[in-house]
Amino acid sequence: MRNQELARIFEEIGLMSEFLGDNPFRVRAYHQAARTLYDLDIPIEEVAARGKEALLALPGIGPDLAEKVLEFLATGRVGKHEELAARVPRGVLRVMEVPGVGPKTARLLYEALGVDSLEKLKEALDRGDLLRLKGFGAKKAERIREGLSLAQAAGKRRPLGAVLSLGRSLLEAIRQLPGVEGAELCGSARRYKDTVGDLDYLVASKEGERVVAGFVRLPQVKEVYAEGRERATVFLKNGLQVDLRVVPPESWGSGLQYLTGSKEHSIKLRTLAQEKGLKLSEYGVFRGEERLAGETEEGVYAALGLPYIPPPLREDQGEIEAALAGRLPKLLELSQIKGDLQVHSTYSDGQNTLEELWEAAKALGYQYLGLTDHSPAVRVAGGPSPEEALRRVEAIRRFNEAHGPPYLLAGAEVDIRPDGSLDYPDWVLRELDLVLISIHSQFRLPKADQTRRILRALENPYVHVLAHPTARLLGRRPSIEADWEAIFAKALEKGVAVEIDGYYDRMDLPDDLARLAYGMGLWISLSTDAHQVEHLRFMELAVGTAQRAWIGPERVLNVLSYQELLAWLKARRGP
Repeated sequence: MRNQELARIFEEIGLMSEFLGDNPFRVRAYHQAARTLYDLDIPIEEVAARGKEALLALPGIGPDLAEKVLEFLATGRVGKHEELAARVPRGVLRVMEVPGVGPKTARLLYEALGVDSLEKLKEALDRGDLLRLKGFGAKKAERIREGLSLAQAAGKRRPLGAVLSLGRSLLEAIRQLPGVEGAELCGSARRYKDTVGDLDYLVASKEGERVVAGFVRLPQVKEVYAEGRERATVFLKNGLQVDLRVVPPESWGSGLQYLTGSKEHSIKLRTLAQEKGLKLSEYGVFRGEERLAGETEEGVYAALGLPYIPPPLREDQGEIEAALAGRLPKLLELSQIKGDLQVHSTYSDGQNTLEELWEAAKALGYQYLGLTDHSPAVRVAGGPSPEEALRRVEAIRRFNEAHGPPYLLAGAEVDIRPDGSLDYPDWVLRELDLVLISIHSQFRLPKADQTRRILRALENPYVHVLAHPTARLLGRRPSIEADWEAIFAKALEKGVAVEIDGYYDRMDLPDDLARLAYGMGLWISLSTDAHQVEHLRFMELAVGTAQRAWIGPERVLNVLSYQELLAWLKARRGP
């Protein structure tokens, strides 16, 4: 919980500092520290308890920032943040976070038009005020309007991966409350939906009032919105809404089904129950006054004549019909994953060395990691030049010879240029074990041009995987527009896999497109897009998205053993 509080403080210091024209290197340091804290999977207070050296070992945390971490843990505040907050209106922070605005534009809008809130930004856009400012044309104003819509939507829902660790930490706190016999995180999070609006918890207990009383007094809670005998709604210190529902132990399974949803899935189940002369509620499956099931989810589904339907499938996308027909897919499981196929190292913008990544892969029981540092086009990533890329390949192969399994694949994430050509020449691509191609620029090309761009890139005979295909960033950048059926058909023709990138603000391919691609017969590649070892945990999100897409272990590259994967990659190597 405190990780996110402090990350937000550092993020705001960076934004306010840039708004006020501070040194860009100092601004970047605060944003890097915020990212480190958001990604950190253990409480920052546990790190601090090991001493200042442990804090300094975190990526992007230098002596000055370490002192601010300690200041926050001791007082709950950071003096620098309060100093800047006295100089920058609070609403300006929200304006700065609108895609297409940023601190410099926000300062111009504030000084010229008095824009210090999202409401005033919308009013200025509606009046056409932005068009009177130097450097603002109709296209830029429209981009800001689109960004405002994204920002307002993002305020209502958050990426699952951004709150999952917090959600599980709160779950453990709930499980420790007096009277709790069982507890689970339900709702969108249990279904691995890419974004969540709130967190929903179910508790099994015979002492509902006692559980609710303990829940609303948890230290993570900032405000109690509603409190009853069997339920409560609260807001956490980071603004996230949390709902608690308590049911008796004999209704645990039906409560899980009810609170997990989705609403559409549950409505169809209740309709099915009615057709059988039954009633389904959070308390069980009933025929008249007789309870037929409710203690387990499996029992609830069985009472309705259905096999158990895994939570990621519960979206009323044909899963109930498939269950009735005995055609539910056998879904991919996290335990089947043998490696990660997009990871970045210090050769580009990653935080960890080959040795550190190898150690992390070994700890996870992986057979391989695909090291896919950026090509040079992504300038901020500092990817190696073509000549340096070949030296990197040799270094990785020497490392493998010296260390043995798990093996590091000498790959690259190669930019697709606007004309569809690739950012490395073929004489580099042919030396790589794994070639991912992706888009990091020109996101607004017309649909036909964007489609042609990707189709041309797929023609390259050395390409293995189309990475984070839609290039979306949740809440910050919409998906590119392209003819995905045409692109998937070309990928299938060329033997190119498509990726589900599990990094929490990408989740790309989205589940609907991943289901389409898998249904067309494509191979799927899963990755975390890790830029530090802590990111490797995002494989769970990639697998969860694959499950939502009805994907089984067949035709998933990460299920292959190291030798099987090498054979697959070599079979697709160009001339």
